[in-house]
Amino acid sequence: MIEWINLCRRQYNYRLAQRFQWWEATRTPVNSCPLNVAVIPVERIYQDIPEFRIQVRDGRKLGEDGLPATKKGDKHPNIVGGYIRWQTVQLGDLKNTKKIFPEYKKIHSQVLQDVINRVETAFSNFINPDKNGNRAGRPKFK
Repeated sequence: MIEWINLCRRQYNYRLAQRFQWWEATRTPVNSCPLNVAVIPVERIYQDIPEFRIQVRDGRKLGEDGLPATKKGDKHPNIVGGYIRWQTVQLGDLKNTKKIFPEYKKIHSQVLQDVINRVETAFSNFINPDKNGNRAGRPKFK
């Protein structure tokens, strides 16, 4: 269990760092001229993000006709309106993580998926205000 917790902590920190790196590179203060800040080329920001993901199996949600709403082989964009769909990109990257780091093969896939869902929740609470207009603080590395 201790090994799993350490691996999940490493995965959380890595995924959170990915999001912070993107956030710092793409945000510009509203009251500042973008000419006085370092501008990173868009190609460099998105160089490791595939433009599309291909669905590998039929979806679980059913349409009105009783058939799966999404089918195997459907293409879904990872970048919509200039914004990365981080949760789907990072969930799709778990397969590569297990190839590169064999120690992650010991952990059940749902556990690693939950780590990414926790990063998504923490970062969304930081970026998006709640119904009262309050935002959570910057997520901390574990």
